[in-house]
Amino acid sequence: MANLVDLLAAVDDRPPAESGALVVEGDDSGAVLGTVFVENGRVCWAAASGRSGRLRDLLHCNSARPLDDAELDDVFAECRGTHRPLGELLAERGLVGDDGLRAALKQHTVESLIAQCDGSDRSIAWVPHRRRGYLARFTFSPIELLAAAGAQLYPSESAGAELGLVAALPATQTAGSFAIGDEDEPIAVWTTGRSWRVRDLLELGDWAAAALGVCNGFSPAVLQRAIADMTGTAAVGWRSARRLVHAAVIDEPAALAHIVAELTDRHLPAVVSSRIPVPLP
Repeated sequence: MANLVDLLAAVDDRPPAESGALVVEGDDSGAVLGTVFVENGRVCWAAASGRSGRLRDLLHCNSARPLDDAELDDVFAECRGTHRPLGELLAERGLVGDDGLRAALKQHTVESLIAQCDGSDRSIAWVPHRRRGYLARFTFSPIELLAAAGAQLYPSESAGAELGLVAALPATQTAGSFAIGDEDEPIAVWTTGRSWRVRDLLELGDWAAAALGVCNGFSPAVLQRAIADMTGTAAVGWRSARRLVHAAVIDEPAALAHIVAELTDRHLPAVVSSRIPVPLP
């Protein structure tokens, strides 16, 4: 069960009031491959075996001023001794600015998730614990981490993701960019708008990739008919590169018409459906 989608979907599945950790078990010896700490339905921290020094490197890289290792050692020791969240202590002491600290914590979390998700059949256990009061600005939604991990695994596709979504912004409720992976499955590499559940976002990407694979885009007449027939919410999918597709959810006919016109002007193949492939959040 230890793959990235399953692990982040498991975070989605925890009731918001719960606090605890998802523990990815290793081999039969009882070793722990990694841990993901969860609070209020968000990921606060992830750790993987063999990566103890990586966060220190990331803090150095994301600090606006040179950091003294002795200062970091002192913070790490206080974190272990008082069980206070590390991000809170670093922010309190002003060692790293908020933006740099969030970037370092996010990168560390993404790398730790990738390290413990090798795709093998490993069990994941939920271990409840008391709330520690992580600062919300230093925690991450599951789909934010999913897209960040995808961007790290598919950097070329990720580089063009935001530009490919320009046509849908800011008219969309939610939108995502998906690299087509080695096994032809959509991999989220960028998201914007409402925070959807991991499996719902991927299902939207599956729909767009499959529809574009079948017909390589609707004709202009069919797209105009879809706009005219729109009575509620619609999904639109398009391709901006050979292995990069995008999908967005739109709730206004005028917004859909604008997006379709933009895609037509850019000669990008597009599909539209009034049957949203996933439930709206």
